[in-house]
Amino acid sequence: MKSDNLSNYGFNTWKKLSELREEDIPEKPGVYVLRLNKTFGRLIGKSDILYIGSTKNLRRRIWENYIEGGENQKGTAKRIHDYLTKKGYLNEVEVSWVIHENYREVERKLREDYENDHHELPPWNRQK
Repeated sequence: MKSDNLSNYGFNTWKKLSELREEDIPEKPGVYVLRLNKTFGRLIGKSDILYIGSTKNLRRRIWENYIEGGENQKGTAKRIHDYLTKKGYLNEVEVSWVIHENYREVERKLREDYENDHHELPPWNRQK
């Protein structure tokens, strides 16, 4: 699964994280995908999808957790913030989101489709 296969889910507009503004992101529930600006190998095939997630507030998750970060962060939010800021991926990652009330179900379906295609989850969905 590559990000260009996600248009049937409504992921049509991609924004570079380094150029994103807080006000660009809606304060609504939805599903979001982080993609790299190139494809990389998976157990089966290739993909550019780094992470598939969902939240009840897209702005808080994407902007406050991943881009701004915070001293008290832990878990996935800290890991992704560190990848973006400390490991230099901020200029190489784009995000797209779809506003959806049933965001958890859509996220589950996307992860299931990804895992069926590649026999593993996106790399940033994994726990360290």
